[in-house]
Amino acid sequence: GWGNMGGGVTQIVMGSVLFPLFKTGMSDEKAWRAVSVVPACVGFLTGFTILRISDDCPKGNYKDMKEKGIMQEVSASASFRDGAMNINTWLLFIQYGCCFGVELTMNNAAASYFEETFNQTTESAAAIASIFGWMNLFARGLGGFTSDKFNSKMGMRGRLCT
Repeated sequence: GWGNMGGGVTQIVMGSVLFPLFKTGMSDEKAWRAVSVVPACVGFLTGFTILRISDDCPKGNYKDMKEKGIMQEVSASASFRDGAMNINTWLLFIQYGCCFGVELTMNNAAASYFEETFNQTTESAAAIASIFGWMNLFARGLGGFTSDKFNSKMGMRGRLCT
């Protein structure tokens, strides 16, 4: 939910930075280029922060676990092959592909739809469209909760059915 909410945050933040640039007299092309620095900086800072303060998994860092003998060494190709041969991987892949495809379409098309259909300004259309992204904070969490409930009653098949 938090990760997918980024689509809504992006629409609000990018618009909040972009539209003032238009008002300064900057051309559309230069304003778009300038505003693209914002997600690049956020992405870099987020990546650096995660690299410095997070663990690879709940049990710790892979390097440390391998050195202590807690985790065995597995080749990347063997791990990929095992995952690719598992039917559950493909079912989750299809479900996520459909879900995320709809989300990307909504994030890209909703603002234009509200602007053209309801005669909204670009700023207000983007703000309204961002609600879809913010909604993911709750919808994704509820989906995970439902999936956990089905998993506790029916196992992995229950999780896959949600």
